[in-house]
Amino acid sequence: MTEAALRPAVIALAGGLREARTQRGISLRQLADMVDLNPSVLSSFELGHRAPEDTTVAHILGVLRTPYTVREHLIYLARRSHDRDLIDRAGRAEDLLHTAFERRSARVTEWSPSLVPEALQTAEYARALRDTGLFAPEDADVGCLLRTARQLALPDKTGTQYAFLMGEAATRLDTCTADVLRDQLDQLRAWTRRPRISVRLVPSANCPPGLVEPFTLYERRTGAFAVAVRNRLGGALYLTNPAALTTYEQAAQGLRRHAIENAWP
Repeated sequence: MTEAALRPAVIALAGGLREARTQRGISLRQLADMVDLNPSVLSSFELGHRAPEDTTVAHILGVLRTPYTVREHLIYLARRSHDRDLIDRAGRAEDLLHTAFERRSARVTEWSPSLVPEALQTAEYARALRDTGLFAPEDADVGCLLRTARQLALPDKTGTQYAFLMGEAATRLDTCTADVLRDQLDQLRAWTRRPRISVRLVPSANCPPGLVEPFTLYERRTGAFAVAVRNRLGGALYLTNPAALTTYEQAAQGLRRHAIENAWP
């Protein structure tokens, strides 16, 4: 796998180009003829093996009559394609990047210090978070769709191991009623019975709230290759530079050491 194939902007751009084409119901070969490109070149763009110039992206999306906001976002990604890291302020690349990173991973470790990880939330728990009024309605709706998609996909994943680490604060009644929390904890117990999924609790004494921000670490058998540091109110920072990966690998190892093995009897 080339270095370019692991850059966040290249991965997100590849998925965005493929999605823009398939939404129009156009085959890769048809689009290649329409934009006067060799099909193998266009395929390399959609697979993330090569990063097209921003002018090429603009031409492809113009032919596809892609909506303005999507076009501007993908052109921005093309301009960031040589960077190891990516700031995704609006959260538009989250689904594309998470899916692509997950597909490349032998293990995915998600640390959530104060809330139940999004992929494991019940509908009632997620609704309680939405009802705080801190999330814009459209963001909450998108988050609900992404959460449902991840939950449906988790049991079907083959090979990838998932380690969900939660801070002790996530088990308190600060965000929902006792009934909602009880059902949520029951659901966590059910998740732990799934193959390749572990859900473990990190006591506050070992990692006080606010010490380590939420992150998701993506690892191959040779080590970490990407990390996503998310903002709860939207957006994320995607890192692939070696210094950052080492820092978050060490953080994940420390959290695993302190995590309780049988927190969900």
